[in-house]
Formats: sequence, structure tokens, C-alpha cells
Amino acid sequence: MVLLSVSGTVFSAAAQQSPETPAKPNFSGRWRMVKDKSDFATFKMPDIIVRVVEHRDPTLNVHTVQTTGTKTSIADVSYTTDGSESSNVINGRPAVSKTFWDGAALMIRTQMKDSKGEDEVIEDRWEITDDQQILTVSSHITTPRGQVDLKLVCERRRWVAKIGSFSNRQGPISRPNNRTSHAHSPPEA
Repeated sequence: MVLLSVSGTVFSAAAQQSPETPAKPNFSGRWRMVKDKSDFATFKMPDIIVRVVEHRDPTLNVHTVQTTGTKTSIADVSYTTDGSESSNVINGRPAVSKTFWDGAALMIRTQMKDSKGEDEVIEDRWEITDDQQILTVSSHITTPRGQVDLKLVCERRRWVAKIGSFSNRQGPISRPNNRTSHAHSPPEA
């Protein structure tokens, strides 16, 4: 804190966020892909993507379960939002990311090798709606073979009073056998 004296009056000036600087959102929560709002360009659209995000700035941990057809993959990555490098393994290959804020958007720039050993750069932009219910991750991927833009739109799933069940705004998520889904169950279809 800095103390300023102007004409005998003492003012306290603490580091504050200016009105023009947007607040940094917290991305914590359980997110599920909204297929009709997502765009995977020429890639096959996954059937389900569920992300569980734990965000305690500057740490961002992301657990992703993705199912396409009969194949389910799980990925766990961690980032540091202060611009320092984070190392992860993505699709079985080492990756180095730098994560930083661009206003209220979170930018994740990842450099890695693709399956052919060629350089791949993935630039993700994470944005959340004002009501904190929709997460949009816009990705720009660059490889020696070209560039592509993808968009993943996810809806927040909230924890409800019934132990182990998740819900969206329409109510509890039911499984085909009419049981409510549980945290340890595979993602519901």
C-alpha cells in the first residue's frame, strides 16, 4: 500500500482493478459439450466431452473425458495462468504450454509434436459468459500441413443436493435405466 499526502490530507492508494479491466473469471466446474453449438471443422465430432476444471488462480487443472464411437479417452493437464511454462503429456506426447490472461479471456499456447513428429502449435482462448453457465474454448491449430479453427462450447453442470448427481438447468441427468448419474459413472449419453 502506498500513502500519498496532498495538501496535508493522507490518501491510501492500493493496487486496484480499474473499471475498464474486466474481472478474471473462475473456470471451476463440471462442463459438458453442447454438440449443436460446437464446431470441429473437418474432424469427427466427439459424442461426449466432459471437463472437470479446478481453477485456483494461478493454477488451472483440467480433467477431460472424451468419447467418440466406442473409444473413450481421458486427459489430465495442469496450467499456470501467470505466463510461466507448464509441461504436460497430450495424446502420449510431451507438450509445453504458456497460459496468460487477455482481459477476461484465458489464453493457452501449447507447443508439441504431432503424430508424425512435426511441430504443432495450439492456441486456445477460454471465455465464459457473464452468467458463468457457458464456457467456449476457441482453438487455432497450426501444423506444417495447414491451419484449422475449432470451437468447443460447454454448458456448466451444477452439483445438486442428491448425493453424487449432477444437473443442468432442466433438472437431474437421468441414465437410461432411470438411475441418476453418479460422479464415478461413465459420462451419460
